[in-house]
Amino acid sequence: MGKTKENAVMRRVIKLSSALAIAALVVSVLTPAASANTEIKGAGASFAKGFMDECISQYNATRPAITVAQYGSVGSGSGRAQLLAGTTAFAMSDGYWSGSQVARAKDYIFIPLAGAPLTLPFNVPGVRNLNLTAKNVTDIFSGKVTKWNDKSIKKRNKNAKLPNSSIVVVYRSDSSGTTQAFTQYLSNHASDWKEVGVFNTAFQPAGSIGSPQNQGVMTSVKNTTNSIGYVDYADASTGGVPLAKLQNGAKQFIAPTLQATNLFLAAQPLPGSRGYVYPRYKISKIKGAYQLGVYTYYIMPKKPVKGVIEFAEYVLKTCGPTRAAAVKYNALSGKMQAYALGQVLKATRP
Repeated sequence: MGKTKENAVMRRVIKLSSALAIAALVVSVLTPAASANTEIKGAGASFAKGFMDECISQYNATRPAITVAQYGSVGSGSGRAQLLAGTTAFAMSDGYWSGSQVARAKDYIFIPLAGAPLTLPFNVPGVRNLNLTAKNVTDIFSGKVTKWNDKSIKKRNKNAKLPNSSIVVVYRSDSSGTTQAFTQYLSNHASDWKEVGVFNTAFQPAGSIGSPQNQGVMTSVKNTTNSIGYVDYADASTGGVPLAKLQNGAKQFIAPTLQATNLFLAAQPLPGSRGYVYPRYKISKIKGAYQLGVYTYYIMPKKPVKGVIEFAEYVLKTCGPTRAAAVKYNALSGKMQAYALGQVLKATRP
């Protein structure tokens, strides 16, 4: 081959290599966007983790065009913040917007997705059954009652061998919708409480322990003698410690079960314009009801990306009714389910 022909071949090789390099660059730039368009991400309430894990697994098994990534159990406050920052497509929260977030609420839709008991797991040696009134609970978590054998607790537990030991309160250390729901219950029963998302802005009884997320609180209660905390039913059910019976408005001490909680939740009013239920924790007098039931909510933009609406509808219509009870949650039904589906319809499909 002559030198001229050889140079021409080399020039064509160089041009082809350059074209391939440019094509590769274009593909590398476009690939993340393409991937982002085939999967959506959600994060938030640790209270909802068991339910979300199950529904995401079931949904992805249907092989939808847009799948849902592994749920980020980061707490309600962080979940709402991530949604506002645009790093997730939806959030889960047990509490409403708080602080500076409220101003941006108009751009998002709050949708009740499921319910569940909020339980009070305790670890007191030799005690398997514990009855607590609302006043007992407010006094324990505010530090007004500090001993397990306090007369106010003994009065409701005459057959229990309550020790003369200090009560160790375990609370959520992170920004938490579970804390919002729990302090909402406390504030309904005691004027010195107010609804907050971070427990350490309310009370920190002497010797108390802060732990992140529901799973962290459950672990701390299990590993700490003479402790008590507040935890979602799914995690509490496998925590290995007993759960307190809570006195309801009908003056009955009721254990946390899905059936007893459903009696309470079914009697609550539909959400107002905010999409958030404010349970009647104090005035409800329903026989057989466990009176610390909580809703967990799906939050999405009014103009969501593709896949967000489809997943919400699947959870409300299919996963909730068929799988919620199996993973220790209350599925929505009747008017509340219809309301939630109506909220989904307010979003603009992409």
